[in-house]
Amino acid sequence: MQVPPKALRLSRQRLCISTLSAFAFVLLLTSCASPGPPHPPSLHLSEVVTDLTADRVGEGVHLRWTTPQRTTDGLKVPSPLTAEICREISPKPEAAPVKPSRQTLPLQEAPGCSIVLHLTVKSGVTEADDQLPAALTHDPVVLLGYRIRILNPQGRSAGISRAALVPAGEAPPMVMGLKATPTRTGAMVEWQPSNAISVMELDRTLLSVPTAKTSKKAAVALPEEQPIEVKLRAANPDADSVDHGGTMDRTAIRGQQYRYRAQRIRTVEIGGDRFELRGELSAPITLIMTDHFAPAAPTGLAAAPGTEGATATIDLSWQANTETDLVGYNVYRREGSSDVFRRITTTPVVGPGFSDATASVGHTYMYRVTAVDGTGNESSPSNEVTETARKF
Repeated sequence: MQVPPKALRLSRQRLCISTLSAFAFVLLLTSCASPGPPHPPSLHLSEVVTDLTADRVGEGVHLRWTTPQRTTDGLKVPSPLTAEICREISPKPEAAPVKPSRQTLPLQEAPGCSIVLHLTVKSGVTEADDQLPAALTHDPVVLLGYRIRILNPQGRSAGISRAALVPAGEAPPMVMGLKATPTRTGAMVEWQPSNAISVMELDRTLLSVPTAKTSKKAAVALPEEQPIEVKLRAANPDADSVDHGGTMDRTAIRGQQYRYRAQRIRTVEIGGDRFELRGELSAPITLIMTDHFAPAAPTGLAAAPGTEGATATIDLSWQANTETDLVGYNVYRREGSSDVFRRITTTPVVGPGFSDATASVGHTYMYRVTAVDGTGNESSPSNEVTETARKF
C-alpha cells in the first residue's frame, strides 16, 4: 500500500523531534551526574596586616599600617572594619616569616598581648598612637611588641599580625629654643643644649625656590634642584653624643626658604638589636636664606702686555672664585696714582680672564678685579697690578 506524501512528511518530523528530545535528556542526565565542586560561602574576613610598624616618639608609640582592601577570598572587604591593637611587654622572639600556604595558618591569638586600641578603620594607609602608661616611659629599657588584627562587622578576623617591636624607657626631652640664621657657608641652626645622651635630627622642608635671577652665563655650575624633605643628623651617635647646641646646614642654598623642626634621638640596644627612642618634634621655625653675603675677593691677579690683531692690549688673569651663585667679575682701571678706579666692563666677565683693548700704547695702568654674585653682591677688590701697553 502506498503511503501518502503528507503522512510520510509528518512521520519523519515526529522521528526527528523524538531523537532530539532523547539527546537533550541524555545531556541533562550527564550534567546532573557530574556536579562541580561546591564553593563554600565567604566568611568576609579581611586579609592579615603584613606591614605594621611602630615608632617610639615622646611618651607614646606611633603605629602605621595598611588596612587590606580584600578579604581572604579575594572579595572586597565589608564595612565597617575594626582594628584591634594589642601591646606585649618583652615579647618572645618569633621565627622568620614563611611564605603563606594552605598549611600555614595565621596566628589567631597572642597570649600576654593586651588590647590597647580599638578603632574603626577603612582600607588604605592607617595611623594611630598609643599613649604609654607612666611606668613604660621611664628606664629601665624593655622591649614592647605591637600586633594588629582587622575585625569584620561580625567581629571575626583572619588572624593577627606579626609583632612590630619598639622600646619602652625614657625618651630624650623635646628641643627648645630652636632658631636658624643665614651665613656665608649655610644655615646656622641652634637650640638650647641638653645633658641627655642623644643625637639631633633636623627635619628640613623646602618652602620655596630661589627668587633671585642669576645670569644664564654663570661663572660656575649652579647646584641641582633640592628635594622637598630632608633629614639631617647633627652628630654621629657612635662618635659624639654631646649636645653642642647647634650645627651648620651646609646644604641650605641662598635665596631659598626653609622650615626646620628638630628632634632628639636616643639609641639603645636590646638583645643585640638597636632601637631608637625619639623625643617630641620641636615647634617649627622658618628661615629665608637672604643673600647679603658678598663673594670672596679674587686672588692672584696678574697682568701682561699683549696684542689683539694690530691692537695693543693688556691681558689680565686671576684665580677663579668657587661660590656656587657667582655670576662673574668686574674689572676696574685707573691711570696714574692721582686717578680714581673706574669700571671698564659693562657686564660681569664670565671666567677668570680679561683683555683690555682700550689701553693706549705707552700708557701705564693699574687694575683690580671684584667678584659679583646672582643678587648683585660685590666683593672687595683684589690685589692691584700695574702694566704698560706696548706695541710689538
